[in-house]
Amino acid sequence: MQVANRTTLSSNKGFTLLELVVVLVILAGVAALALPRLTALFDDDVRSSARTTATLLRYLEERAVVGRSSYRLKIDLDQQQIRVVQLSGLGEEQLPDDPFLARNPLVGKTRIAELTSTRLGRVAGGTVSISYGPGGLAEPLVLRLGETTGRQYTVQALPVNGSVKVAEGWLELIQ
Repeated sequence: MQVANRTTLSSNKGFTLLELVVVLVILAGVAALALPRLTALFDDDVRSSARTTATLLRYLEERAVVGRSSYRLKIDLDQQQIRVVQLSGLGEEQLPDDPFLARNPLVGKTRIAELTSTRLGRVAGGTVSISYGPGGLAEPLVLRLGETTGRQYTVQALPVNGSVKVAEGWLELIQ
């Protein structure tokens, strides 16, 4: 009889309920760890755009002050583009000689919701020119970037000390 029991036990193939529950618990744990990372992938566009825009503003400030040059930051809220033009000695606009200044920092579905400056107030449409002279940025600038997913970032550039800050959310002024 012992031989018969062994054969019946070995012929039963499959998983026990306990084994299935253990596998499901492990899969649920992996999913719980992976899901926040997957949603962060979709938020990377607006975060990356905000950081690249801040880097562009810092670099533009440095180039203007150190090189004693004049630039214009052209922000087209309708076409969703940020570009830099360099001013010649005669005041004519020309393409910058630096490839970093020649590219648009906005990626993916990132949109410029609005910008605020002392001279212009709040602007939500059209094209705006912000001057960077040999003394750097002439006025405070606040850019609000967002995505259709609802994630928003505020980029603030200040004159005099040339500081540029990035903050998550829709902020009026970053302290």
